Amino acid sequence: MKKSGNLFKTTLRLNLDNAQDLEAWNNLMSADTRQPEYSSYSRTIVTAINDHFARLDHPELPFHETDRLRKIEATIRDAVADSLKAIPLMTSVMAQSSPMPAVNSEENVENEAAIEAFLDSF
Repeated sequence: MKKSGNLFKTTLRLNLDNAQDLEAWNNLMSADTRQPEYSSYSRTIVTAINDHFARLDHPELPFHETDRLRKIEATIRDAVADSLKAIPLMTSVMAQSSPMPAVNSEENVENEAAIEAFLDSF
């Protein structure tokens, strides 16, 4: 550790054979540098340290939305959207084997709006 003027310098060493260290490394590598709090390793580490101690001092504070949560939400949203897109394919295959009732186009618009609203809630 070295202090020079208003700068404090230290070295971060991660053992990539250690699961926690590897997870930290992967998080650093996947941080979105377009966001100010992740613009550099230093900014990311400062954000993490301050967030950690703020939650220790104030356990009632909610977790901050992180890149990791956004990635999970995007993955869920994409998976649900892909699954919903596959439904018409399944119904068209089923329609070949048994007659389906006529679909009201107004119902289609309402169903699509409901699906979009559901996906936007993530």
